[in-house]
Amino acid sequence: MITSNKQYVAATEQLAMLNASLSSPKKKGVPELVEKAGKAQLQELISEIQLNIEEYDALKDSKPSDIEIHSLDDLMVLPIRYRIAAHMSIDAFSRKVGVSARQIARYERESYQNTNSSTLRKILGVLDIHLDGKIA
Repeated sequence: MITSNKQYVAATEQLAMLNASLSSPKKKGVPELVEKAGKAQLQELISEIQLNIEEYDALKDSKPSDIEIHSLDDLMVLPIRYRIAAHMSIDAFSRKVGVSARQIARYERESYQNTNSSTLRKILGVLDIHLDGKIA
């Protein structure tokens, strides 16, 4: 997941490099099977980076209230998505939720998997996020 403009720029540069590599001429002495496998891996990586770029663009163009939660994974990255949609820096977000910017950066690096439940509850509460669901 892309969480900053700096990462966004790096991802677009990486995407350009990978696309150039994908269209480069075949190297001599490389078996066709290996060449095909390499191109398939490149294409998979290109697709993943494109999805991350598209997600970041969509978040930047949305509002926090547009964000949907459909899984526990969605809930865990919700603070990141909220921050991006609200056009907030990590510093501004940290002041809003009352957690240090360094700690927020650590949480974001791990998609909030490294936070405890009480801290996550505190952050979600400050953001006024309430979950409503049912057992299917």
